[in-house]
Amino acid sequence: MRKKLLVVSFLLLSAVGWPTPKFYTSVVSGWIRAASEDAKGKVLTVEIVVGEEPTEEPYLVTGPKSEELHGLIGEWVVASGTVKEDELGWKSLEVKRFTKIDDLPPPTEVPSATPTPDPPK
Repeated sequence: MRKKLLVVSFLLLSAVGWPTPKFYTSVVSGWIRAASEDAKGKVLTVEIVVGEEPTEEPYLVTGPKSEELHGLIGEWVVASGTVKEDELGWKSLEVKRFTKIDDLPPPTEVPSATPTPDPPK
């Protein structure tokens, strides 16, 4: 009887399932702002804000690169890494790489006409 109860309990728990966060790799572009500060005003965490109000979407920055991003508050960045979304829809980004928008090279010129090959000699 005890084994049956244990098996039924296990089956019920597995049918209900536990909420698990979603993980995926992404590239985001946005500006850096402070997410939290201590009592003295020191920035503890930062987030990358994508979009504009009322549809802005903040990504809490995690991982070892987060310390480097503390110095870029107010700057625009492109960042890539692993996005984790919890059951409430809050997103965090474990940043693997990032670039300040100002550090990007200027776009290359696109030729206005299609080049014609030289005639054979």
